[in-house]
Formats: sequence, C-alpha cells, structure tokens
Amino acid sequence: MNDRDEELRGLDAVLRELRHARYGLYGPLVRERFLDGLPAEVTPTGYRVLRFVEASSPPPPTVSDIAALLLSDRARAVRVVDRLTAAGLVTRVRDTVDRRIRRVDLTDAGRRHIGLAAARRTRLLGEATADWPDEDLARLTDFLERLNASVARHLPGADAADVSGAADVHDVSDATDVPDGR
Repeated sequence: MNDRDEELRGLDAVLRELRHARYGLYGPLVRERFLDGLPAEVTPTGYRVLRFVEASSPPPPTVSDIAALLLSDRARAVRVVDRLTAAGLVTRVRDTVDRRIRRVDLTDAGRRHIGLAAARRTRLLGEATADWPDEDLARLTDFLERLNASVARHLPGADAADVSGAADVHDVSDATDVPDGR
C-alpha cells in the first residue's frame, strides 16, 4: 500500500464519519435538527426527495427520477411522493411537452419548509465553524466544490452540464439512505 492509498482511505473514513456518525454533520442527531419544524410526515428520505425536487427544477423530476435517486423501485418512490403530497409539500404536474408524463414539483409550502431547513443547516455550519478563520472556511468550500466536480466528472454519462450542477443535486446535507421511518 502506498501513501496515496492511505490518504484516500483516510478521506473515505472522514467522509463516512461526516455523513453517518451519530455526531457527524449529517448523522442522525443533526438530521433531526434539519427535520425539526417540517411536517411529521417528512422522513429523512422525504427530506432528501424534497431537496432533489428543488435542485432538479426545471423541469421537475419524474417519480422514476426519484426512484433512481433513492436507489429503489418505483413503488417505494410513489409511497414517498404520496406522503409528501398528503403533507402539501409537493404536487404532481403534467409535463409541458409530453402530457403523458407526470412530474413532481414543490408547492409554496414545500419551498418554505426547504428554506427553513436550509437556514437551520447554515446556522449549524456557522456554529460548527465559529472558531475557524474565514480563509480556512473558504479553502474548505473550494476543496469540497473541487471534490464534487471531480466525482461528477468520473460518473458514467456525466457531461459538462451535469458536472456544473452536481453539488446542488447531490448535496450531502440531504438525509442519507435510511428507511422511510424517522
């Protein structure tokens, strides 16, 4: 094993901890703070779908797009969308070009809730980095943007348009791959 392999394993471990550890930035305790204030029907998976719908528009995604995001079948994606629809956060709309296609779009209430969750995320990041110099925060942001772009470039079928929007659609603040329950 060489030094680069060791560094890459270290990076992977840090990213796993950031995403999954109990106290990690996107771990279960912090995720609850993101969800606080959203309707009770919004699970971590539902929140992830809301963020995806927000980042995908226009045009809004289809249920099949949402199933691909969740790495699940269409039936599970329909159940998640049904719960979000019942909560008044999304609506199904007909595609403007192909009327047979139904898309999932945010309602005004959905946009408000996503905005509140984004403000909570920003506040949490501010608390977590309060003792960091501005230069360090700017460097971290630059490095993470660079990492997102590099990962996106290496995905099958990625093109320039995909790479430029990759950070928005795959925002790691989205709730992680967890069952539909809270």
